[in-house]
Amino acid sequence: MTFEESYDNRNVPPTGADNPVDSDPSSMPADGYETVFHAVQEAVFLVEVERTGGDLAFRYGRINPAYEAIIGLTEAEVRGKTLREVFEGDIENNGFDSYRACVEEGEPTEFTARLPFPAGNRTVETKLTPTESNGPVRRIVGIARDVTEQEAAKRELGRERDLLAKAEDLAAVGVWELDLRTDEFQWTEGTRAIFGVDDGYDPTLLEVIEFFHPADQNTIRSFVDSCKTDGDPFDEVLRLTTADGTDRWVRTVGESVTKDGAIVALRGAIQDITDQKERERELQLFRKAVEQAGHGIVITDRSGTIEYVNPAYERDTGYDRTEAVERNPSIVKSGKHGDAFYEELWGTILSGDVWESELINRRKSGELYHVDQTIAPITDAAGEITHFVAIESDITEQRLREQRLSVHNRILRHNIRNGMNVIKGNASRLRTASTDDNPHEAVTAIEEQAVDLLKISENAAAVRDLFQRGGDGDASCDVGAMVSKLASDFEAQYPDAAITVDAPDSVLVQADNRVEMAIREAVHNAVSHNDQPVPEVTVRVTPPEANDTDHWIDIAIADNGPGIPEEEQPMLELGHETPLVHGSGLELWLMYWVAKNAGGEMRISENEPRGSIVTLRIPTAAT
Repeated sequence: MTFEESYDNRNVPPTGADNPVDSDPSSMPADGYETVFHAVQEAVFLVEVERTGGDLAFRYGRINPAYEAIIGLTEAEVRGKTLREVFEGDIENNGFDSYRACVEEGEPTEFTARLPFPAGNRTVETKLTPTESNGPVRRIVGIARDVTEQEAAKRELGRERDLLAKAEDLAAVGVWELDLRTDEFQWTEGTRAIFGVDDGYDPTLLEVIEFFHPADQNTIRSFVDSCKTDGDPFDEVLRLTTADGTDRWVRTVGESVTKDGAIVALRGAIQDITDQKERERELQLFRKAVEQAGHGIVITDRSGTIEYVNPAYERDTGYDRTEAVERNPSIVKSGKHGDAFYEELWGTILSGDVWESELINRRKSGELYHVDQTIAPITDAAGEITHFVAIESDITEQRLREQRLSVHNRILRHNIRNGMNVIKGNASRLRTASTDDNPHEAVTAIEEQAVDLLKISENAAAVRDLFQRGGDGDASCDVGAMVSKLASDFEAQYPDAAITVDAPDSVLVQADNRVEMAIREAVHNAVSHNDQPVPEVTVRVTPPEANDTDHWIDIAIADNGPGIPEEEQPMLELGHETPLVHGSGLELWLMYWVAKNAGGEMRISENEPRGSIVTLRIPTAAT
């Protein structure tokens, strides 16, 4: 016999000698069950199960005083009412399905739900047990336990853990709590240290807000008000002024504390992040400095993949940031440096040392340019190399100016001085000439020197014009048409020479018409210094597809003369003259500078079987 069956039949005492009172619980007198029912601390209730077709209804039967205390209603007020009626609404999401499961499965069921009792929402832990072990379930015995405070404590603990997590994230923090019922403000030692106040200082909320920067006081006041009224947490970085007048940056977090559904306090944590803000400020200033720097700056990962380039790099190379990032710095590789050069570079920086050198790079347009480059490793806290930063300065114009000054100084100091000495000597010879002397030799020598000096003067003027005009990266000219046009000029200017022109009808180069000046100078040099009865000169233009390059157009001037003196060729390889290595004039330098000014180069090679080949290699124009 079950408990409720004994209760329902309490006026029928159990009988039978086989069921002594001390061996069978069902032999307890009926009034004993009533006493237990009302005395147990657990909240006990009985529910009658009604079946109407496929629907189930659950009506309250008996409830004990402990259950009455939970729901705020007496047994008389609930007996005979359905669960829906007592709970004043739909409780499908608050445990109703557990009653159905208990009936359908015939097994005990447990659930915890926040239920809308007339006494107020309460979180109740409930165990339902069917009274019948066989056949359809007609009654359910329920035992309930009010766990509202425990669940609130769990939530509180969860909030504390969240706050602690934030505090750990904040590192060294101070903790505070404001009791809204007493307006009492409690500070930890860490909080007092941040605000710079003594242990005995006991501020009000208004006084605490006064510590914050005037521009931030409305902000913190708004956060506190929202937290007080709506329970909204906050996490904000603000400024405050400590008790000694020091301005500090702080991160403050706060949340509400509730009791019985009401917000009774606010609590939170605060951290002095002034040093962090200063580092962020320095980082922002550094970023601005890098962005505005006149030098190209590149940052790569350890493997050399570009992660950042600044605007100066974009300007110098022609590659914008989207084109450069995730690629290798070899996008500007010119091919002018061998494998040993790059092996030394990588060996230096991977060992943690700074690498510095001057090198020649290639712009996206194909132009060559000179840079002074410094590459330094970036390490993490453990000293491991994670990135590299390269700073490079475009020194192309600087190099050309230095060459120009060096060569002009040498010309003025050496060639003109020697030429004037020849003129002076021959003039003296004419003045003191005897009848046996031949004055024509002296006159001829003077005339030749005068022509040479005039040529030097003209070339110097051409060089001055070359540098004064500078380079134009957007300029282009049709060197094919230009060379074809020059053929008739050369025929008229050099009638005793055999000059051949071999050029496509149209080939665009990334340069202006100063290329014509270099070609004319190269042809003049080839004819005027030729020692053959008939000087032979060939001007050949080779487009990119014919010279196996993607960017270059070759303009080659070949002759059958004695060749360019060996002592003059090294100066072009060195890029400057020395007391022992210098040229006899400006002709080769003029051609060299025209090519360099266009972002190209000049090469000198031997012509078989006799003579020299001067090649101007100019970038092709973008189409």
